[in-house]
Amino acid sequence: MNKKFPLSIISGTVVIFLLVILLLPTSEKQGDNSSSISYVETNKNIQTQLAMHNIAMSSPLKINGLSIEKYCTFFSDESIQDTLEYCTSTELLDSDGYYLGNIHIVGATNSPKYVIGVIQVDPTVSQLEEIKIIYQAIIESTVCSCWEEDKPGGFESISNWIDAANTHHLEAKKTTSKSEIRGLAQKDLLLEITTNTEGYLWKFIAFD
Repeated sequence: MNKKFPLSIISGTVVIFLLVILLLPTSEKQGDNSSSISYVETNKNIQTQLAMHNIAMSSPLKINGLSIEKYCTFFSDESIQDTLEYCTSTELLDSDGYYLGNIHIVGATNSPKYVIGVIQVDPTVSQLEEIKIIYQAIIESTVCSCWEEDKPGGFESISNWIDAANTHHLEAKKTTSKSEIRGLAQKDLLLEITTNTEGYLWKFIAFD
């Protein structure tokens, strides 16, 4: 799924469901070999967690060079988009083999910088439990396993946050609704839910 997401969403008080996560500090960039491993390890960690819940994550498609512009255009802000040098993309399938969405990991050649999770759900939001599993796996694999200890935003769990975002979007009856968590393990998280002809597009974003 190839969507553009303006960085301006970060500046508001928001509930988004695209997940962008800054993964590694600059000090950990040790060359192409170690960085390529970090892309592999990040995908593998998420894949392992999802497999425990019978959600299949494909092997990553690796994209670089001129193909970035064609297949990995996620930001309308060109100053952000132009920094992307490497991208991996995976597909997610539920336990019955039905398509759920994608996880993209993008950044510099030397290190992954963002994880982007995009999930399309039906009008009844019947995939809500899968959304919770997928985004919890991404957060715990790339941010921390500290949510229940820190209770960011006053939410007892990631599941509670997702429920609140879903309820707010359905009750507000807006095309797009947004929510933001700041400072979880020095990362900021955004959720975005957008109503479309197929139901709802959920995006989850985490960033420094």
